Amino acid sequence: MHKDEFVKPLEYYSILAMLAVKAFVVIVFVFTVLALGLKNLNRTPVYSSSIMYPPNSTGPLADVSLGFAIMPTPTPIPTMMPTFTFTPTLLPTNTTQPTLAFTATIEPTATIAATETSQPTSTPMVLISPTLNPTATSYPTLTPTPLGAATQAASVLTSLVQSPLQGVTASELFEVISQPFIMPPAGEDSGHHGVDFAYWNFKEAGAIEGTPVLSVFPGKVSSAYSKIRNPYGYMVIVETPLSNLPKEIIDAIKIPEASATPSNTSNRLTCPTGFADWWDPNTQSLYVLYGHLGEVPTVKLGQTVKMGDMLGVVGNSGASSSPHLHLEMRIGPANATFASMGHYDTTTTDQERHNYCSWRISGQFELFDPMVLYGASGN
Repeated sequence: MHKDEFVKPLEYYSILAMLAVKAFVVIVFVFTVLALGLKNLNRTPVYSSSIMYPPNSTGPLADVSLGFAIMPTPTPIPTMMPTFTFTPTLLPTNTTQPTLAFTATIEPTATIAATETSQPTSTPMVLISPTLNPTATSYPTLTPTPLGAATQAASVLTSLVQSPLQGVTASELFEVISQPFIMPPAGEDSGHHGVDFAYWNFKEAGAIEGTPVLSVFPGKVSSAYSKIRNPYGYMVIVETPLSNLPKEIIDAIKIPEASATPSNTSNRLTCPTGFADWWDPNTQSLYVLYGHLGEVPTVKLGQTVKMGDMLGVVGNSGASSSPHLHLEMRIGPANATFASMGHYDTTTTDQERHNYCSWRISGQFELFDPMVLYGASGN
């Protein structure tokens, strides 16, 4: 129980006790006065002959009048009685309880009907959102078409083209490109005629050096030499007639336009002449070159290979600063054979330099970015 709850009743009881005491005193006083008045009425009057009327006189009775004069003394009774009105004054103080009842009426104010009507005001908001739905449904009809076509084309290509690296899927080749394709100016032996792949620890498989190199397409080996020749080092070329390739592959091949960069005479090669090339200019083939192999190729010139056959291993031979695979693709006349090719080395023969010039700068073998067959847009 709180202190206020205990003290307040005591205050009421003390006031009532004081009023009771006062009332008791007044009552005692009134009865005392009445008793004294009645006593004087019953007393036989004694008259003094010297002062009062004679005994047999019929004059007024002063004592009696005096007795009645004393009677008005109870007049304090009305004055004291209103003191009992303190008790009614205490009762209105209890009217604080009804004030508490009024505070309880705040609860209905909490359930204001206006707040209920706020819910209907939110319903128009719901009506707006359905009007947006038709516009939203238009987006799925637009976005899947280009995305679906792009992903479908990429998935079709990657299913038709073998990755040249064992352990790296066709779709993962973009993750291991160390140098992209760069189109050189016409007749100039510059730029970067293919794309390089290298990594130090792809998928926890360790470094790329020694990784088996696989044939991207089935075909015939048109170059495989047992000696290192710059700049390709140990290398293999596989020819695949365009007539043997799926239509999706043919459509994906994009021969880039000539570079807008002016050619530099210092980048032109000295090419020996007087050599006959027994190629078929009426039929074209796709040629894929794999350069900088680490060992002598595992295939021989003229050998037929299937897609995914091992051609050698990744290495650092030729004009290479670190182990990587150089992948190069060109479209040229069918049945071309390069027993060996090389340049930038005094040990190379005229035939090798002639073959190199024919492959690199003659324009008969048009190069393109190999990554267009793996979903790239091409340059």
